[in-house]
Amino acid sequence: MVEESLGLTEEELDAIAESSSDSVDAPINARSQDTQVVAHDLASEDSSLGFNQGAIDLVNERFARQLRMGLIDVLRTTPKISPEKIEIKTFKNSIENMAAPLSINTVKMDPLRGMSLIVIEPKIIFSALDSFFGGFGKGLDNITPTRIFTPTEASIIDLVMNIVFAALKDAWSPIMQVNFQRVSSEVNPQFAQIADDDELMLVSKFNFSLANDVEGYLQIIQPFSLLKPARDLLRSRVQTSDEQDEQSSAWERNLGDATLDVPLLLRAKIAELSMSYGQLTNLREGQMLPVELFDEASVSIDNIEVFKAITGEVGGKVALQIQSMSTLGKGQ
Repeated sequence: MVEESLGLTEEELDAIAESSSDSVDAPINARSQDTQVVAHDLASEDSSLGFNQGAIDLVNERFARQLRMGLIDVLRTTPKISPEKIEIKTFKNSIENMAAPLSINTVKMDPLRGMSLIVIEPKIIFSALDSFFGGFGKGLDNITPTRIFTPTEASIIDLVMNIVFAALKDAWSPIMQVNFQRVSSEVNPQFAQIADDDELMLVSKFNFSLANDVEGYLQIIQPFSLLKPARDLLRSRVQTSDEQDEQSSAWERNLGDATLDVPLLLRAKIAELSMSYGQLTNLREGQMLPVELFDEASVSIDNIEVFKAITGEVGGKVALQIQSMSTLGKGQ
């Protein structure tokens, strides 16, 4: 009956059925056979910021400079701060290598939405505390995980955090005006849960080199989604023209030339004289005092030794022959 209604023979129906099954198995476009299929999960987090990550690196470099200047007054020394390249990690990976106790501060960055972490290693806190009270910036090792910060140490942390906030605000000012507020603080990273373990974070690390070979770090951990509203601002600010680069180079050259004209007063300690108080009171104007010169003398600028020299005589005058330059002098 089917054959009569369709007007087709049994052989023709079999041919149609066979061709239909072949078309299902065959690809729609024969040219796409060599195309690689890329899996895409619509529920996954977008790992593209939409701007060059160098923009954040520039912000971090400005932050490191401003933080160093701000800490000079507190630490009474010149800390060296070197920022590392930013990394993108999950929140779990960001904190997995941290061990208590740490100064972990939960921070809000207005007007952006979300919480960030600013983590300060205890060595920086103890070095700042020692320097603040007239010490030499000595750190503290072998800290037990259960140790908490004393009220005095907490005050130093508050002082350092205020400097950090001011430096961050200044570093972000060319891009956007931001304000920072500390929401809470912890010593154990397990209690500083600001995001899910698999949420992507931007991790900025700053290595500190302080007095007495004390080394530590400060770390800023920001949710990936925090900076997305500012991606257009970051993209536009990171681009500079050749004219701006030339102006910066000219400014650096002029600054270097001006530095060479700064007058400096060098002092050299070439001799010492010992006498009693009675001998000192008996001294009279015009009296000659025999003095033996040191074989070696130190030359200093503002009480900071920069050279070591050998004493001698040239043309009837005391002279110094520079033999070596101190580490600080090389840095200058």
